Amino acid sequence: MKNWKKAIALVASAAALVSVAACGSSNSGSSDSGKKVVGFVAVGPEDGFRTANEKDIQQAFADAGFDLKYSPTQQGDQSKQIQAFNKFVNDEVDAIILSSTEDSGWDESLKKAAEAEIPVFTVDRNIDVKDSAAAKAVVSHIGPSNEWAGEQAAEFVNKNFPDGANGFILEGPAGLSVVKDRGSGWDAKVASNIKVLDSQSANWSTDEAKTVTAGLLDKFKSENPQFIFAQNDEMGLGAAQAVDAAGLKGKVKIITIDGTKNALQALVDGDLSYVIEYNPIFGKETAQAVKDYLDGKKIEKNIEIDSKTFDATSAKEALDNGTRAY
Repeated sequence: MKNWKKAIALVASAAALVSVAACGSSNSGSSDSGKKVVGFVAVGPEDGFRTANEKDIQQAFADAGFDLKYSPTQQGDQSKQIQAFNKFVNDEVDAIILSSTEDSGWDESLKKAAEAEIPVFTVDRNIDVKDSAAAKAVVSHIGPSNEWAGEQAAEFVNKNFPDGANGFILEGPAGLSVVKDRGSGWDAKVASNIKVLDSQSANWSTDEAKTVTAGLLDKFKSENPQFIFAQNDEMGLGAAQAVDAAGLKGKVKIITIDGTKNALQALVDGDLSYVIEYNPIFGKETAQAVKDYLDGKKIEKNIEIDSKTFDATSAKEALDNGTRAY
């Protein structure tokens, strides 16, 4: 039976062999060096957060003595991620780390992992698993809280506009758990006298955010917009460009999430008003969770990574001390 299943898996994953060639293959989960093999189904190049996050994970697993097989996708292509995931299952790796481009569509792949008794650890973004058999594969989620980040944005606006205010929300791509979670965090804490005039996706893009914000500022200029909550730094930086071009710098407060160096510098320069960190440095925690599980230890279902918030003063301190990795 096992050989029959493996043959089916080989056919299903054949299309992935070229796109995930860097992943390599292994027998019974061991590399030539005898190290445990972990497959990393990654998002790949996206922004400063993603680069810092994936480099940190790769370094942490190398330091912990694992053979990490890194498989990034391109342009958020979930089909390539699924191909990579299925190939890792076929290769019988010891564990899989999943940083998903989409929060749904993983049930069939996870069921294959569960049948093969390969533990899966989701990082950064949560996934929506509907099938109980598939859910058995997911051991733990590791990452900061997106709900917390959204809550911090709402509380900043509440504090700065106690008498109420109008503004906009710039969202990431539809269908991502991170977008929904940051939005739900905002909704849970925002005061009733804070009015969101419009919410639009700018797809994490600086250029797209600049265009979207310019249009919103023009459309709602009679409503006196006073804040913009951008769900990531890149969109916030684009919004700042549009606000400056409209002659509204200092009059419209811009809140962003991630905490990249560029955003902190923009905060120091007065282009942004508040930056909420979404800490990407959790490679050690991820490697430790995988090691502990493979060693037979019990681990938490949710390992939350601490983050912080920045105003102009704390942003300058963080930049001056030279310790930030992103």
